[in-house]
Amino acid sequence: MPEIQNAGSVLSGLQQACLVVASFLVQVVVLGLVFSYGTLFAALKADTGDAASTLALVGSIRDFVFALGAAPAGFLVQRVGFVRMAAIGSALLVLGMLADSYAPSSYFHFLTCSLVGGVAMTMTFIPALAALYGPGHISPSFLPVAVGLALSGGGLGTVVVNLGLKRLLDSFSWRDALRICCGAFGLLLFVSLVALWCSLRQHKQTKEPTTKSRELRSHGDVRDFFQPFGDLQFLLLNAALFLYGIGFMVPFTHLVYYTEAERGLEISGELTSLLGISGTAARLCFGLLSTCVKPSRLLLIVLLVSGASLICLPFCDDAAELKAFSAIYGFSSGGRIVLVSLVLNELFDSQRVAHLCGLVGIPIAVGTLLGPTFAGKVYDLTGHYDGTFFAAGGIVLLAVPVFCLAALCRRSIERPSPSRAADRSSSEAMKDSEKADHRERVVPACDASEESPHGKCKL
Repeated sequence: MPEIQNAGSVLSGLQQACLVVASFLVQVVVLGLVFSYGTLFAALKADTGDAASTLALVGSIRDFVFALGAAPAGFLVQRVGFVRMAAIGSALLVLGMLADSYAPSSYFHFLTCSLVGGVAMTMTFIPALAALYGPGHISPSFLPVAVGLALSGGGLGTVVVNLGLKRLLDSFSWRDALRICCGAFGLLLFVSLVALWCSLRQHKQTKEPTTKSRELRSHGDVRDFFQPFGDLQFLLLNAALFLYGIGFMVPFTHLVYYTEAERGLEISGELTSLLGISGTAARLCFGLLSTCVKPSRLLLIVLLVSGASLICLPFCDDAAELKAFSAIYGFSSGGRIVLVSLVLNELFDSQRVAHLCGLVGIPIAVGTLLGPTFAGKVYDLTGHYDGTFFAAGGIVLLAVPVFCLAALCRRSIERPSPSRAADRSSSEAMKDSEKADHRERVVPACDASEESPHGKCKL
């Protein structure tokens, strides 16, 4: 009954369009900030002269907080409200960026950019994405298209934010550039909030049965929340994503500075644009391919391409080779963003995808914290990036056999085969018949003549 009611109370076409627009704009801002830190990193390194490991750690902690907060934010968004949580996150994000522009030293960024920025991005990103999957929000036939359009905003944001920030840094200081971006992002987030409010203001969620609400309340227990980590297959998948996360953000953080400092090329805008454009194309391409090819096989290809391209990066000397790397790596990283949720849907129960997507953010968060920071530390000690790129690519390739084990590992509770199901049903039928015979022996059947006027057997 609840499913039928939800299906009948789907938002109108205009409201669904507003919901997609709201999620799209949030993706542009949040993921644009995530994947443009390399441009800001180069400006901070040139202006402050601080250690590369320190500046890289600022962005790594921000990405760590952003990814780590996905699990609790996804759990609390239904209780706080989509619009309310997005409004709080948007306000924190704008205030955090404004405080960044007045930071007296790089260490102040650990508070304003890393902590405040990471929490704000999580509180802004999760409601806009989770609202697409809300009951009765998007019609089932339009949901795949809506998710694809919304996720493409991340690729567009990678291009637009990097190019815009680069142009601003050419004309202004990094402090003034952040203030201008703060105003532009505040306007986009305000439009997103208005669109989200307009789409959901008249939507009334149907009350779920008592048993369902009890089940949801039981998830508040810490043991239930982290229960999937007791599954060997889920643990292997998280191990693979952890290894991938170590090398994933290294190019997005250090590629711009590496190109300018070690290769002497002023093509950072073109490289970041290729990362974003190819990532957008990958989101659409892998979304279509997953309809005819298993997502686990596609993700395996993505891991192979990502690791191999990172190992080949030190051999890229001229502009053409670096652009080729950006296109290939951007395509593989964009494919991973789409395929993780599809792989979870393939390997596990579809009803647990939202919960598991939040949990897999934990190993990715730890990996993104370690990878760019380690790369910056090695550069401070050696003055070169070649060794770090080799190491990052090798670690990503180590994720390939671990993911193969996860894909081939049988689930702890799997669907029984038809023969086993028949044997189980026959054994259950025999047990039921034995129980019935036992009840007849304990409580004999009553004849009509032995019944009392009150309908009970005489003793």
